Amino acid sequence: MGWVLGQGRCEACAALRVTRDGGEHWVALRVPNAVLGYYSTSADAVTNIAFANAADGYLDGPGLLVTSDGGTSWLRADLPPVQTLALGSHDAYVITKAPRTMTASLYRASIGSNRWTHLALPGDTSHPVSYNTPSGQLLLYAEAGTLVLMQPGITGPVNTPRSVGYIWVSTTDGTHWAARSVPCTSPRGGGADVLSIARGHPDAWLLDCFNNEQSSQEQNTQHILYGTANAGLSWVRLADPTTHNMPELLADNGSGHAFLATVGDRDYLVATFDGGLNWRTVIISGGSFSGWSDLGFVSSSVGFVVGPTHYAPEHLYRTQDGGRSWQVLRF
Repeated sequence: MGWVLGQGRCEACAALRVTRDGGEHWVALRVPNAVLGYYSTSADAVTNIAFANAADGYLDGPGLLVTSDGGTSWLRADLPPVQTLALGSHDAYVITKAPRTMTASLYRASIGSNRWTHLALPGDTSHPVSYNTPSGQLLLYAEAGTLVLMQPGITGPVNTPRSVGYIWVSTTDGTHWAARSVPCTSPRGGGADVLSIARGHPDAWLLDCFNNEQSSQEQNTQHILYGTANAGLSWVRLADPTTHNMPELLADNGSGHAFLATVGDRDYLVATFDGGLNWRTVIISGGSFSGWSDLGFVSSSVGFVVGPTHYAPEHLYRTQDGGRSWQVLRF
């Protein structure tokens, strides 16, 4: 089973469809009471969809809707605007940011429940980029019982220990956090930008450091990729995945195949099939700064990605060979 969130009969109208055969055929679901965040500034708008199982799913960004019947009906969660959502083995987690105070918060709910518990974030009193600013951002990643929280670094040509970002890890459902070093120490600069956890391997992460040094339209930039096999205790420099565009999403199928989605004058998905030694382009989506969404794998062979996501003809891609080839699914 799978679900897709897309544009309905008007520019900001949300629409949902479901498949029960891996994407060959799709059936429309009742339209939820929400608008698309790409085309609306409403605090109730949504831009992302995620399902934990055949019944329990979420629409978020910045609004949050929860379903427990496969998307037939939705309930709105009473939380501040959502920045990011991650699904663990038994729980869902969201990072929110209050619109007036800019206060960031972490909440957890059991999958299938709409009752959210407030959890403490790691302390940020010494951080140069606070959570609680308009530009401050927190990213959350989950795999099995492991949570990784990242505050992206400052992209630029010069690095300092206080500008490369911060990473914390929790194996206790977000109740306790341990800090991890950020390996973005290249003299060419660049802070932590996107991270991934390998499917089925919660201690195996990839991290792209990005310096945002560019020519016109993000065409020439510097990406520096690192990997860890021990949950961030030590890092290994890998081959640079690309010299183009801004990083947007990073994914690892758990079998040595990794994928970096980037945006620029042309939006690319680049891939490695040898554990990060060599990279090549596998998709040019047809968008220009038009975004990617939902890059991920449901098995080592089968994965999906949406691109572009807005202001261009959207495509839902599926791979069945570990990302070596991708096909556009029809609706």
